[in-house]
Amino acid sequence: MKYIKLFFILILIVSCSNEKQISEFENVLGKENSKTLTYLVSDFENDFLKRNYPDLNTEQAYHKFLNELENNTTGNWKKTSKKSRKVFDNSNLKLQVYGIPDSVWIERNPDTLSLNNSVPRVKTRRKFLKQDGTYWIGMSESSFNDLKSQSDDSIIKLYKKYNEINYYGKYRAALKSVAGQSDFIKEYLDMTEAAGILDPRLIAAEILNKNVDVSDYFVKRLIVTEIIY
Repeated sequence: MKYIKLFFILILIVSCSNEKQISEFENVLGKENSKTLTYLVSDFENDFLKRNYPDLNTEQAYHKFLNELENNTTGNWKKTSKKSRKVFDNSNLKLQVYGIPDSVWIERNPDTLSLNNSVPRVKTRRKFLKQDGTYWIGMSESSFNDLKSQSDDSIIKLYKKYNEINYYGKYRAALKSVAGQSDFIKEYLDMTEAAGILDPRLIAAEILNKNVDVSDYFVKRLIVTEIIY
């Protein structure tokens, strides 16, 4: 009887600790952003996973999805419902998660090897929403030697789809607030700090290889933000 009481006390302690972490995470992220993120997780589970893996329970479906993604056997991993995609694209949460291209243009400079050619460079200006509501502006550029085969407009349209991690926003800060309680979140933060946006297949492989609990509140949110959206 004494051991049974101790067991339930331990469960209560763990439960209270987890609730405290969730409360801390949502407090940093903000009420509206937390509500949006919870909706996206729910939509992913009840729409995408159920449509693609109707015979599996939620946890099994997560594992099946991640296995297929890691092995590159699924091509529909971003085919969420149009409604949820619209919700994310129009939300403040997207600005907390990503640095969004503000403008993209192409510049041509003389090639140092041949003055008869030009070296086109694609330049991108991005806005990163900070926790205080102001923006940090970032600039990046990359060469595009195959520019002759595509129009300027098509290249610009392509680059406008490329987002970067928002290291200054509330989502990153919310993850950091609970990183001390999760080895996986800490590892994710360290990896993205060094490498930027990760290949979704790498994230899937890390979750599976380390036997990360896919039913965990925070892991679900990382899967949705880092793989799906």
